[in-house]
Amino acid sequence: MPSERFMRLSEEKRNAIWEAAMAEFIAEPYEKVSINKIIRQAGISRGSFYTYFTDKRDLLAFILWGTRQQWNQFCMESIEKAGGDYFGLMIMLMDRAMVFCRNNNVFALHKNLIMYPEPVMDFLPKPLDYEKEIKCLLLDKVDRSLFEDPSDENVVMVFKMTALVMVSALSEFCMHPEQEERLREDYRKALQVIRRGAYRAVRNCA
Repeated sequence: MPSERFMRLSEEKRNAIWEAAMAEFIAEPYEKVSINKIIRQAGISRGSFYTYFTDKRDLLAFILWGTRQQWNQFCMESIEKAGGDYFGLMIMLMDRAMVFCRNNNVFALHKNLIMYPEPVMDFLPKPLDYEKEIKCLLLDKVDRSLFEDPSDENVVMVFKMTALVMVSALSEFCMHPEQEERLREDYRKALQVIRRGAYRAVRNCA
């Protein structure tokens, strides 16, 4: 993660470094990422770079952390706008995710990184850590009166199921961006299946 010296830079300079680094990690596989290109694009010296980051692995950690923080902040803002309605939140998140992925080419970044899992595995949230993060961010802000079973276990399970639906939709969006409207509609239908359940209520024949 970046040094305190980096964090004391102006927001404009930090953003310039972030954008230059993001562009390089998108353009090149991890092993071919060039620090020289990044510092030229960002307008900083090589010496300055190494006072901010240990190496390109450290820089990558900063990029992934920054993206994750932006996403978490948007989740917090959106659940308030949705009035605690979790499925309303998920619609907002898909809209935002499509715009973000299109503007930042996030899928190209992950495509370049997936071939080199060792440098990035330590930066990705472990399943249990991810579950804890979800609980911390959203569990107390979701209107549980909308759930048939408002227990922690059930609500977190719904979180996980809808997250899988979103990841699947975004993956297809990456491959077929021209089908955005269809993918949005399919995503909404999938959320409705989770929200309402696939089966009718079982009748008690006793």
